[in-house]
Amino acid sequence: MSDAYGEPISAGATPHSGELTVQFDKGVDLARIESLLRQARERGGPSPETVSTLNLVSIHFSAAQYEKAREALEVAGTLHPCRLIALIADQGIEQESLTARISVVRSGGAITMERVVLSATGRAVRHLESGMMGLLRPDLPMVVVWGGRPQGDLLRRVVESADRIITDSGARPPSYLAETATLLVKGAPIGDLAWARIFPWQSLAADTLDVPDLREHRGNVRRARVVCAGAVGAEGLLLLGWLQSRIKRLEVEIHAEGEAEEEASSSMPVPRAARLGLGHVKLLEFVAPPATFTLRREKGVLISQVKGDDDGFCAHRTRLPPEMPGRLLALELKLLSGRDELYAQAVQAAAKLLAART
Repeated sequence: MSDAYGEPISAGATPHSGELTVQFDKGVDLARIESLLRQARERGGPSPETVSTLNLVSIHFSAAQYEKAREALEVAGTLHPCRLIALIADQGIEQESLTARISVVRSGGAITMERVVLSATGRAVRHLESGMMGLLRPDLPMVVVWGGRPQGDLLRRVVESADRIITDSGARPPSYLAETATLLVKGAPIGDLAWARIFPWQSLAADTLDVPDLREHRGNVRRARVVCAGAVGAEGLLLLGWLQSRIKRLEVEIHAEGEAEEEASSSMPVPRAARLGLGHVKLLEFVAPPATFTLRREKGVLISQVKGDDDGFCAHRTRLPPEMPGRLLALELKLLSGRDELYAQAVQAAAKLLAART
């Protein structure tokens, strides 16, 4: 076992500059990690108060996958003070290794995040699960951010112990919604970043139907259509699933048009709405004869238009929220245990729609 030392990290500082590192020969030494956490807390002077509301566990299957998610995890973890335990299980590398990186984040005079990154390669991957369970704070809920597909023995064990599991259906082919639906039927407490991604569409649709002169149409919606960018994605299926779960005997249709937007420059001085990614929703249309409601995205703005109503043409615009690392995850972390029943119903409807299309 070998150690390397750094300094504690302030909120917003370079992520690896303040880490204490230890490499294990045989299994995870939990006492050593707790000792290094104490050292990390004390290296900035008198140990301040540690604020923590949850155990935030992230599971990844390569170092690159973790690095891609790291900033969002840390921003969300700062907004929701936590003990962050990141597991990196890379079985693609045959050489056996097991390493822990430990640090704390200070904000407002308190420690708002304790971070432990456990990395394993080869057969050492088998030690990660027991190491994670030993590092959990038993007095706090456990929320797992799952970076893989919604299947496998590890996920089944996580479902049994986690208070909440957060995935991103939009990062995988939409066919995996069927796997998610199966887990939800069994009671899995799953949340989904793809679900959070369509909140603005749901809100605008509800607000439009709540306009006093348009309320008469709420009980008469008969058909709905979603158009996705470049390919049919989980977001579009979830949006239609949400509508079907709310409106009985609704005829639905989904297809893809055009292409996704290109990646914006990372040096943009002003945060903007997230780009229209592959499979993201670009248009929602629903018909309540004789009125037709059309919601469409134009860059960073959602626009709703109503035609065919007795009171004439109606339009409404709302700006999409600026995209910041961790924004969607922070939204899902507002629920620390259990599941969102509205999401569960939408997934079941989306899975049926998916099966009907194949």
